[in-house]
Amino acid sequence: MIIGTIGLILIALSWLPQIIEILKTKKSGLNPKFALIYVLGSIALIIHAIEIKDTIFIILNSTAGLMSFLGLYYTLKYRKKS
Repeated sequence: MIIGTIGLILIALSWLPQIIEILKTKKSGLNPKFALIYVLGSIALIIHAIEIKDTIFIILNSTAGLMSFLGLYYTLKYRKKS
């Protein structure tokens, strides 16, 4: 359980620099297609984790899904209008 919790924290924290950079610069190098696929994958994994009743993976995928959703949201919000 300790290793799962450490992994959860590290994966969740890995998104923070990207989100902070997007908010500071109002620019994103994040590919919107990647972020959308990541969000959809996280949703599928959340559903699976709920089905198998795995708390660590429910929290992990919810957090990673939220962070990737924020990345997608701000990427789309700040993208250059052509």
